[in-house]
Formats: sequence, structure tokens, C-alpha cells
Amino acid sequence: MVDESVLIIGAGASGLMAARELARQGRRVTILEAKERTGGRILDIPASDGSVPFMMGAEFIHGNAELTFELLKEAKIEFSNITGKSYFARNGHLEDYGSDQFFWPELSEKLELLTEDVTLSQFLDTYFKEEQYGELRESVLQFAEGYDAADADRVSVLSLKKEWEQDYDNHQYRVEGGYSRLIEYLEKDCVEMGVLIIPGKVVSHFNWSRGFVEAITINGERYGARKVIITIPLGVLQVKDGSPGVVNFTPPLPIRMGAVRAMGFGSVIKVLLEFEKSFWPEDTGFIFSKEAIPVWWTQLPSSAPVLTGWLAGPSVEKLRDKSESELLDLALQVLSNIFGITQQQLKAGLKQAYACNWANNPFSRGAYTYTTVEEPNAAAVLGNAVQGTLYFAGEGIYHGPQIGTVEAALISGREAARRVVSGL
Repeated sequence: MVDESVLIIGAGASGLMAARELARQGRRVTILEAKERTGGRILDIPASDGSVPFMMGAEFIHGNAELTFELLKEAKIEFSNITGKSYFARNGHLEDYGSDQFFWPELSEKLELLTEDVTLSQFLDTYFKEEQYGELRESVLQFAEGYDAADADRVSVLSLKKEWEQDYDNHQYRVEGGYSRLIEYLEKDCVEMGVLIIPGKVVSHFNWSRGFVEAITINGERYGARKVIITIPLGVLQVKDGSPGVVNFTPPLPIRMGAVRAMGFGSVIKVLLEFEKSFWPEDTGFIFSKEAIPVWWTQLPSSAPVLTGWLAGPSVEKLRDKSESELLDLALQVLSNIFGITQQQLKAGLKQAYACNWANNPFSRGAYTYTTVEEPNAAAVLGNAVQGTLYFAGEGIYHGPQIGTVEAALISGREAARRVVSGL
């Protein structure tokens, strides 16, 4: 007998948002979640002493994230503006980072000349190949890789242009107590409306026909419904046939899976270190360097003695197979180089330390999406329902300037639910 309820695969921000929207419309919803927790790529580890949580996944609100702000206000969760000064680490000393803004007028001028899309590498080779532009090239590449987790040989320049025009630098926020508070709020709201959330269910196969879908787990359990919203991360959907962790569809979806594999999905390694006390200037917001873990930031406006290290993009591949202890040793070596403090001194003052390599997480296989030249409209392709039965949602399915963010995941989940209700 076919269950009239809607299945949602994944209890991250997108899945929970979709479930809430559907439940409000009177639909019966079941969420199958692969992990034993909700939140997806939002992962906060509570601090033992009640200070700031250790945000191993999503941390910042980027720009004017209207839906995120609306939900935080509804949940009575505070958020704060990111403050602090930016420094550049050189030869064991911190100096004013200054700004690369003097590069941007010329960069913007050349971006306006583009009549067709190219990769970032092609763009830089065309307009900034000369030796005199070495610093500009390095700065742009570091920003695209570090901020967008993008591969310069694949990422769409026109998509970067659209994003850079958002002026995120002056509009960055952090959720007080961590993003998990928002997840907890959405989960509680869903459960109170009758949404059934089943953890530990890894879906590996979908059998479907118009008006019916059956999700099959790796243990052979079967869940049927009229419609399904799939919020499985792009990195997992990109696993090729015959590889461990692959998700299959019967009948197959060549157009959708072709779009999935043409999209960019960047990796991130994130390290959090809590010390007995701060040893960096009290006005420090961000520290940039040319070290193996190149970007660090504090918790300002909170004075918590916590440093977060960030490595994103293709450079993650060099460290993909490193264990957590090896990543933490590397982090201490990097901080030793940046501050001119011995590793022994750093270890003596270290209270807690965590490292997360999202590329090695079997339920994400990366961090977030970027637009490629290969398939600039892939998100729009995936956003279309398959015969009114299969719907895709998630930060990678969102089509707009907030790609790769929690805001994108929330919007995508809400829109997928509305398409389910409308039958589009």
C-alpha cells in the first residue's frame, strides 16, 4: 500500500525547512537521516565550560540573509556582527593586512568586458598574465579558493562576479551559541507538528515511477511515498557508479546526474583550538598567511581564547588522508610560525582541540558548492521536479548569489516544499 506522506532524505537545514513547510500545509512527513544527529554540515560541539561552542561546520551568516534572519527572530536567537582587525603573518610577526582593494578597480574593469563565461584561470591568463600582476593573481586565487572553496580551473568567473558584487566583507554575522540552535528550533517545530525523523538510515537507492517512490537503505529497509525531497549533499550524489556510497535511481536520471557531476563541490578542513588565554592582539579578527593552514580567526566580539583555522579548495587534497591528530600537530606548527611561539609553549596552554576534514566525511564528501563553467545552469536543472515525484533541495540546488550558504539551504528547502504542495 502506498503511503500518502512525503519522504525527505536528510535532516540538515534544507530538509528540516522543507519538512516544516510541508507540515504547516497539513502534509504527513517522514525524514530519513543517515547520521545519528540532525544538522548535516552544521556541527557544533558544546564547550565544556559554557563558553562559545566549537563550530566545526557552518559558522557565519553572509550578507543580507533574509530567511535566516527571519527564522532567528522567530526563534528568539541573537546574532552578532563580526568585528576585529585583519592581520597578515610574516616572519613570525603580525602586520596590518591593509587591503587588496587597490586591485579591485582594475579587476572589475576587466570583468565588465566579459561577454561569455570562462574559468577563473582562463580569465587571469587573458587579462593578468604579466609579471606585474603577480600579487593580484595570487590574491584573487587565494580568495576564490579560500572563500568559495573553488577550483580555479573549473569555477565560473561570472558566478564569482555576481557573488563579489554582494559586498559581503562588511556584512558578516555569527549566531550566538552556534547554528545548531537554529537546527534545534526547526527540529522541535517539526516534531511538534508530527514530522517523524528517523536517524541512522543511509539511503542508497530510489525506485520510482510517476506518483510513487521507494527509498531503500543500505540495510534493505524500504520506505514508500508519493513524493520525495532529496537533500543529500552534492558530494555524495557525485559518487560514481560502482563506488562505495553511490546513490542509484531506477529508472536512472541521466540529465539530473549529469548536472550533478558537472557542478563544483569544494572541500574544507577546519581546526578549532581553545587556549587557557589569548596570545594574539585583542583586536584580532582575522589572520592571513601563506602557511599550510592560511586563514585563522577569533571569536570577536566574544573574548573567548579560541582560534579557528581554515583551509579550503583544491589545497585540501594534499591533507585529505591526514588523521585528526596529524592535522592538530600541523595547526600548532602553523601557529608557531605565525606567532613565533614554540609548539611546546602552545601545547602547554592548550585546553581543547578539534579538527574536521569535510572531504573525508562519508555523509558530505566536501563542504559546499560553487558554479562551474561546464554547467552554469545545473542548479536550475536540478531544481525542476522529476515527473512531479522526485524533488532535489540543498545549498547546491539553490540558484542565486547566496550559493554555498545556510541561507541557500533554507531557501532551497522551502521552495522544494512549495513545489511539492503546488505539484510543480
